[in-house]
Amino acid sequence: MSHPVGYPLGDRIRVEFVEADVEMGFALVDIAGEHTDSGDTSLASLVIDAAEGVFGDIERRIEGLGRREQGPFEPLMQELRRGIDLAKSHNRGSRPAGESSR
Repeated sequence: MSHPVGYPLGDRIRVEFVEADVEMGFALVDIAGEHTDSGDTSLASLVIDAAEGVFGDIERRIEGLGRREQGPFEPLMQELRRGIDLAKSHNRGSRPAGESSR
């Protein structure tokens, strides 16, 4: 997100923290999917929990932003929420490595 000249430094830093958290959240969703696909559903669950924690952190950080700064994050938050929910669903539907489907 670009900021106009003279934009308060504190506001810029808060926005950059949110941007970093959003990137981290999406990375954790990807990592959870990799672990689910490899059969390590326990580790995938831990990573999904971490993604949930990051999501909560983002929500709290966004609350501290002005309305103008919050807007661009709404679609990203919706997409991240869908990604986390999908990762949970995918992980629940997978079997741990070594478990048969009898």
